[in-house]
Amino acid sequence: MRKIALSIALSFMLISIVFIQNAFAGAWTVPKYKVYGEQYLKWNWAKDSFNESGDFTSSGDHVKNFRSWEFVMEEKMEYGITDWLNFLFGLESKESHYKEYDRPRSWGSYVKKNHGITNVKLGGKWRLIDKPVVLSTQGRFFIYPGYGVNHGERNDFSNQPMIGHGDSAYEQRVLIGKTFDLPIKYKIPCYFGAETGYRWRNAHVCNDIPYFFECGFWPVSWFLVKTEIDGYKCHAGTGSIKESYGIWRIGGVWQVFGGDSVLRQGNKMFNLEFQYGMTLWGKNTTRYQEWVLKVQTQF
Repeated sequence: MRKIALSIALSFMLISIVFIQNAFAGAWTVPKYKVYGEQYLKWNWAKDSFNESGDFTSSGDHVKNFRSWEFVMEEKMEYGITDWLNFLFGLESKESHYKEYDRPRSWGSYVKKNHGITNVKLGGKWRLIDKPVVLSTQGRFFIYPGYGVNHGERNDFSNQPMIGHGDSAYEQRVLIGKTFDLPIKYKIPCYFGAETGYRWRNAHVCNDIPYFFECGFWPVSWFLVKTEIDGYKCHAGTGSIKESYGIWRIGGVWQVFGGDSVLRQGNKMFNLEFQYGMTLWGKNTTRYQEWVLKVQTQF
């Protein structure tokens, strides 16, 4: 399943790169005095993980036979200071649950949860050029607001499910994107975007390299089908806490009302986006599956 999903995603991206023609994607900026807002909701679940070597480890291999699930919310906003410079804001919170099913009876039950605000994100996006491609650079601060060590279901639970490494960070990215039509008899509008950069982290957490690739097409003007690869690769030797992962997602964006595109082009709009995703590879990370809902608006 992992190999099939990865092959589909990579093939779609390769086709997009070959047939690129016109400019647009996530590198684009919100026009002057315009506001883009998004409510991001994610539910993920897992029963296994990837070890330090990147090998898949099933929960059935452990005595505890664990299950974990998590709810993530993030309020996102972009504001157009100018047509080419945007202010970025994000507020992320999580609720995480963990349960072990095969513990010896003498150990007692082990069901725990944890919740809290995990990140305040502040930054800016600067569009460098818009022809022949859209090219931007983006900088963001990830501010860890803190949550109590015993902040969970009960105060005597000193080891709650992890909702973050307790670190703050600064990240710099380069973003590129284009739109294009496939050169076939019936033109199909498509797009492609890519991002990479570097994230400096503290609290003994390794710095890492972000990577993000997405592409999609419009079978009709009001519905976008898209797929993406989203992840971070740990920069070895920069910290004692090491974690890497790559997530594949697929889904669609339904334009409830707006201009002639579900992507941000300065028009008033309201979109609903649905995605399914899975962690295809990683190190020292949980092997999640996930459902994502995004409510997007611009005015």
